[in-house]
Amino acid sequence: MLEPRVRIFATDLIGHVLRSCAPATLMDKRIGRLRTDRPTHVLAFGKASMGMTRWCVDHLGERFAGGVVLAPESLVGQVHPKLSIFPADHPTPTQRNIDATNALRAYAEGIPDDHACIVCISGGGSAHLCSPRDGVRLDEIVQTTRAMNRSGATIGELNRARKELETLKGGGLAGLLSHVAERRVFVLSDVIGDDLATIASGPMLDPDDPVEHTIVGSHADAAEAARSFLGREPSLRLAVTGDAQKQGRLLAESFQTSGTSIIAGETTVNAAGSVGIGGPCMECALACAQRLHELNTQNWVVVGLATDGIDGPTDAAGAIITPMMLDDGARTALADHDTLPYLDRIGAAFRTGATGTNVNDLVLVTQFAAEIQR
Repeated sequence: MLEPRVRIFATDLIGHVLRSCAPATLMDKRIGRLRTDRPTHVLAFGKASMGMTRWCVDHLGERFAGGVVLAPESLVGQVHPKLSIFPADHPTPTQRNIDATNALRAYAEGIPDDHACIVCISGGGSAHLCSPRDGVRLDEIVQTTRAMNRSGATIGELNRARKELETLKGGGLAGLLSHVAERRVFVLSDVIGDDLATIASGPMLDPDDPVEHTIVGSHADAAEAARSFLGREPSLRLAVTGDAQKQGRLLAESFQTSGTSIIAGETTVNAAGSVGIGGPCMECALACAQRLHELNTQNWVVVGLATDGIDGPTDAAGAIITPMMLDDGARTALADHDTLPYLDRIGAAFRTGATGTNVNDLVLVTQFAAEIQR
């Protein structure tokens, strides 16, 4: 089991990263002040929609004219009487996602021509904003999403498939708002490279009708928050993609010379044919820990964090692992892509619930003795 002093250290680290990556913190840093004199509406969807909307409402003041928000159910709460908030599901859309999207569509079409509209987009928005094309059934979208997630498809590959099945993706929402005098888009990126066509499937990206997009945060903010908390210059790799286990092993090997190593990005797991339960962040963290064990390395702690609080199709946010926690079951858990039951058994998995942000995953390993004394 996890030692209390290690748990305190890791919990403080995780809390610092999540506070640093909260929508309000990032929007204060990247946007500052909203400059418009028009009545302004807010449309928001994705895992960070509530925090992004609150920031907009607070900064608009009397200029706020109303809006519609699609949000994770656990985060739904009252923000403003002019705001309609609908719970929406992820990673696969449901009928209530379609119903919520229909409400957002109707609201968007009714915004007066001389008003302004801010669209807040964050990871998870592709599932939240679901409007099937004529002749496409919801179960077709669900089956496509599940099959591609299980096969280790990248978010770009998944969202390209979604665009073929739905109407508001690939600039569809921009078309609905083409009559509005001022439009602006704030994006909290969960996509490596901040590709606007991929984030939530690019609903406001219409090449024939360009709209200003502002990236308010990304995985680099999570890495910088971890670096500042640790107070040392680590071996740092950003934009990390590819196989989770491979990246975990590489992280362990870089630790041999650096003393602190951090990776941030979005790895994948090809679990096709497996019935295991886990997520890429946990798999990466466990692979790192197992490789450190194989290298007979001592005095370390591995922390893996899915910043949205949901690693893969699980309710876990990640893992905190030290050398004395590992046993022979680690190798089997990795081979079977069944990391969550194993990490739960050794007391390494942790849960935060939905965090209200989403800037990919962070996995780090740092020296145990030096850091726990900080």
